[in-house]
Amino acid sequence: MSYNRDDLEKIIEGSCTKLRGRQPILFDPESDVNERTVSGELAGIIREQIKGLHVNCEYNRMTDEHGMQIPKRIKLDPNNPNPSTVFPDIIIHRQENGENNLLVVEIKMAWKNDKKERDFYKLNRYMEELGYQYGLYLELDSNGISEMQWF
Repeated sequence: MSYNRDDLEKIIEGSCTKLRGRQPILFDPESDVNERTVSGELAGIIREQIKGLHVNCEYNRMTDEHGMQIPKRIKLDPNNPNPSTVFPDIIIHRQENGENNLLVVEIKMAWKNDKKERDFYKLNRYMEELGYQYGLYLELDSNGISEMQWF
């Protein structure tokens, strides 16, 4: 199945609503649950709705030009000739190749979003260097989604 931005937006919004209903503590600033926990739980709900692609958290592999799985890297520092190893919060892709990179998501909890601009930069790099069709900055607070910025 193929997914456009509207499809993905509905899936993400619905998944966040479902997660908040199931586990409201994850959205509570006083609980201050780690972002990785939220990403993992959210990816599980998204996975239930995505057909024909993989949904992974912190996935650190990519396919090189020879079809080999290598560490996922992008140029985060333009002054450094060596690309940085990266671990996107959630990705929707095919693990077997780099031709079906659909969506990369960076998640931040609203009460600790001081690195928001860095996430914007990373999303642009993922799209330019690794060919993701869409990038999404997803910020969550106690009410659910507080910001959803598409790239």
